[in-house]
Amino acid sequence: MKKGFWVVVKDMIRNADVILEVLDARMPELTRNKKLEKYASILGKRLILVINKIDIVSPKTIESIEKRYSGQDYALVSSTAGKGMEHFIRLIRGKTKKDAFKVTVIGYPNTGKSSLINRLSRGGKAKTSLESGFTKGMQLITGKSGLMLIDTPGVVPYGAREEAMLGLTSAISPDKLSDPEAVAYHLLKIFKQNNPIVLEKEYGLNADLSPEELLLEFGKKRNMLIKKGMVDERRAAIQLLTDWHKGKIRL
Repeated sequence: MKKGFWVVVKDMIRNADVILEVLDARMPELTRNKKLEKYASILGKRLILVINKIDIVSPKTIESIEKRYSGQDYALVSSTAGKGMEHFIRLIRGKTKKDAFKVTVIGYPNTGKSSLINRLSRGGKAKTSLESGFTKGMQLITGKSGLMLIDTPGVVPYGAREEAMLGLTSAISPDKLSDPEAVAYHLLKIFKQNNPIVLEKEYGLNADLSPEELLLEFGKKRNMLIKKGMVDERRAAIQLLTDWHKGKIRL
């Protein structure tokens, strides 16, 4: 993580009454940032896990999420479709007795942080004046139900070793990945564990195979071959990840 990011995010957390950590419903644990959560806990800040994009996952996945996060402060929403927003806002309101309170929204790229802010704000245009104690440039956006959204970028940067997250969360085009095969293996492993039937229904693949074998079979069925009938694994990986990004296969 870049040091500059943590300087800004610590100020955001210190100045907020409630922290919203936006996660991707397709892989909520992968898009969590435990360092951020620990820092919020140390400061005694209220943190809500906002599990976004529920409109692109199956009921089975939602049920699994509900079981996994039972007992924690979380909300299931779709910031683009507007699903779950009323319950979500009530959950936020329940975290403080203040009539007007400050909320900061933090998340990895492509988890839907910006669209969530748009849902919570009143158009994102009416800003208050800079408050004493805020970092230079940190202002507030008037939101719904007494929310005051801290207007500072809260996108968690990816580290150099987190290419899998970049590829899986659609933060980078599959053909721009340095190792799309490794990311595809990771994706296939997730499907094997959570929804193997999709691999069988969509591609006619035997989900009992290993991720490496599944990618080879996927390439063969798509006739992605190079010399001597060998599978072009990179091309197969890029196509599989493209299907994932476009929503052709869903957890």
